[in-house]
Amino acid sequence: MAAMPMALIEVRNMGQDLAQKTVCVKVRLGRLGNTRKVSNSQVEVDTDKSLIRVSKHLLDSQELRVIANFDGEVRRYLYDTCLPFDAGIHLCPLGLLEQIEGKLREFGTRRQELVKAFLAAYPTLCQEAAKRLRSLYNPADYPPLEYVEQQFTFIWQYISFGVPDQLREISTKIWQEEREKAAQVMAEAGLEIQQVLRTAMGELVKHMRDRLKDGPDGKPLRFKETTVSNLVDFLGTFNFRNVTDDAELKSLVDRARTMLAGVSADALRTAGDLRAKVQQGMADLAAELDTMIVKTPGRKFRFNED
Repeated sequence: MAAMPMALIEVRNMGQDLAQKTVCVKVRLGRLGNTRKVSNSQVEVDTDKSLIRVSKHLLDSQELRVIANFDGEVRRYLYDTCLPFDAGIHLCPLGLLEQIEGKLREFGTRRQELVKAFLAAYPTLCQEAAKRLRSLYNPADYPPLEYVEQQFTFIWQYISFGVPDQLREISTKIWQEEREKAAQVMAEAGLEIQQVLRTAMGELVKHMRDRLKDGPDGKPLRFKETTVSNLVDFLGTFNFRNVTDDAELKSLVDRARTMLAGVSADALRTAGDLRAKVQQGMADLAAELDTMIVKTPGRKFRFNED
């Protein structure tokens, strides 16, 4: 029997290890569509109409915009808390599973209230649309309230990533090939996760480094509470999210934790010596992180801070 290539063994082990430390969570957010195409024949322009596409908004609804913004909040939470995998699917570290489940339930309750507010306003919004759209108004674009309510969905499910055992009964060869493919996918996800976490920490550390500098006038720059809290939150959940056992990054995380132990934003504002010490420490960490981050286009964490 031929020996299995070492690279293949490493890929399989890395993929299986990641699969054992995470679970896939798939989230679907549905809401009422608010645009329709408009026939070019209804638009008068001095242009070749085959080159233009026109659409109309059905409703001018603040309630619907609030729901859309809320859905963005849900996606940002998953984006920043879970780990990258595939479109619409996030890898949830097992250590954060209960936290994420609780947050999704909270999101679900809040979203229901927002949907109720929209449904209450829907009849009036339809009347206003008829007045504002005039000749472009089409009653068929405005379904009954019961149908509208059904369009707002918020569903999440935990799914496994693997190869169906039934496939083995049909073809051992195909089953084995699919196992190797699955292991490869998980291994590639592991490499991306490693870079995502390194990049995320790098951005947070650099942001703190820059905000702790003195300005051109020699006075300390102003910074927000989140300059400290965002990094502290990252450090606090890192052990759960370090599903690839990134020892290099863990070493830097431990240093950052020690550096920020007992340090508050107010202390950094008022204690010049502490501010200078932390600023230099962040600069050192940033320099080391730069050597660990692969500069390739890909997923990045978002931080809403100036």
